[in-house]
Amino acid sequence: MNFKIVITLLLLFFSQLGLAKITVNVDLGPIIVDESFQLIFETDQKIDAEPNFSPLNKSFTVLNSSRRSNTQIINGKVSHSQQWILTVISNKTGTLGIPSIRFGKEVSKPRSIKVLARAPSTLGKSTDDIFIDIDVNTKTPYVQAQVIYTVNLYRAITTTNASLSEPEISGSQAVINKLGEDRSYETQRNGKRYVVIQRQYVIFPQSSGGLKIEPLIFQGQTGAGGFFNFDPFGPQPKSIVRRSAAIKLDVKPIPDSFTGKTWLPASQLAIQEQWSIDPGKLQQGEATTRTLTIKAIGLAASHIPAIDSKLPDILKQYPDQPEFEETNNANGFIGIRRDKMAIIPTEGGDFTLPAIKIPWWNTVTDKMELAELPERFIHVDATVTTSVENTIKEDVVTSEITSAEPDNSDENITKTIDSTDGETPWKRLSIILFILWLATLIIFWKSKRNVSVPDARTDSKLSSRHYLKQIKQACKKNDPVTTKQALLEWANIMWPDNKISSISAIKNYCDEKFEFKLDDLNNCLYGKTTDLWNGAEFLKSFELQSFKNIKSSEATGKLEPLYKT
Repeated sequence: MNFKIVITLLLLFFSQLGLAKITVNVDLGPIIVDESFQLIFETDQKIDAEPNFSPLNKSFTVLNSSRRSNTQIINGKVSHSQQWILTVISNKTGTLGIPSIRFGKEVSKPRSIKVLARAPSTLGKSTDDIFIDIDVNTKTPYVQAQVIYTVNLYRAITTTNASLSEPEISGSQAVINKLGEDRSYETQRNGKRYVVIQRQYVIFPQSSGGLKIEPLIFQGQTGAGGFFNFDPFGPQPKSIVRRSAAIKLDVKPIPDSFTGKTWLPASQLAIQEQWSIDPGKLQQGEATTRTLTIKAIGLAASHIPAIDSKLPDILKQYPDQPEFEETNNANGFIGIRRDKMAIIPTEGGDFTLPAIKIPWWNTVTDKMELAELPERFIHVDATVTTSVENTIKEDVVTSEITSAEPDNSDENITKTIDSTDGETPWKRLSIILFILWLATLIIFWKSKRNVSVPDARTDSKLSSRHYLKQIKQACKKNDPVTTKQALLEWANIMWPDNKISSISAIKNYCDEKFEFKLDDLNNCLYGKTTDLWNGAEFLKSFELQSFKNIKSSEATGKLEPLYKT
């Protein structure tokens, strides 16, 4: 016999011996698709290498694995045994092969098993003690539109150590959010009572095309009777696993008929506005807050865009940071966006705010619609004050009239002197000079008064700007102590008759939002937590504040910027 043939036969022989060392067993009972069973790999030798079970993934899903080792000494002879126990679920029916698994240098024997299909009457609708029912509201959603994924876990028996996996996506990308809290109720099917746990999710596909929602897996134990009913000789707890069906979605792209700038698929979408002051009763220089709210059912709040609100130039607007909110109801996810802006009219008159139109796609009617906020007519009353410039002009006119009167009187008196007989001319001349002197005194007094008024107001205006600048600088430095001092100085200039000596006194002239900022400043100063105070937020709220009893200081009716650097 050829020497090479002998060597080859020996190698085959020893390799067959190696394969015989690791056996594969399956726990008793028929194997049903989507029901768990155990694969047991066993050897009578000690193997330190970790096995590679990845070849099983082609036909099975491995749920968990464990390892057992046993060593015995009988009559001085040492024996070892090891087991690897895998809980798996078959992914398909028919005759399936269990491939060879390598354990270091050793390899298990391959074998085949037969997996049966479940009877139609037991597909989660009749006699099963535990099953999972899955449903979606649509299998052909639009991209970024919500899919409501409903899970119902039916249990007719008590289970312990139960768990239910979370949904996973394959074939595409999607955002998954849990919808509300779990709901529990009881029902009957084919005469059997079930306790049902319902769990819902919203899924937002991020791209068009095929998308697969992988099966959910329930794991638990059944058969235990509790502490007092435990029977050590009775049936022991048994692990039980159930898997739901997979669901495939065909995600549609944005339709060509949609003409909006931002794709907004929803079952409902609406826009509304609110004003802190009636827009028909606005005052020049008085700030009002306009809040625009978009509410969309079936859309995440982060997908709702900002509103492009175009206002006339005389309406100065100062937008705040947008607010986002997400809730849910029986129709699914509800996304809410709020945009707030302070509006300050700089002139009086009647103005029109243009209509706001938002194109969106109605997923119920499958067509584009417009959420519209109609145009708004507003009225602004001009500030009713006598400015310094107007006062000066009126006084100048008055003085001219007054100065003209003595001339007329002088002419009339002269004529009287000429036409009157019997009176002393010097006496008449003295009267004329007295009248002229009195007129000159009146003109001088009025001009003196008129000059002093604008000087005082100008000084007040300059002082106000000075302390506003100090407030701004102190806030930027996060210096609450300096901010308080500058704020009180500024307040006493704005309301000199009220002798404001504390920050709390300023609350009488501001709205509730700024009151909270004043409380924060007080708490910071007297609570010794100056390092926690946020000067930037305080300054922002201060700049948007409409304080009471503040009038415009310009004759033209236009307001200066509230704060100058």
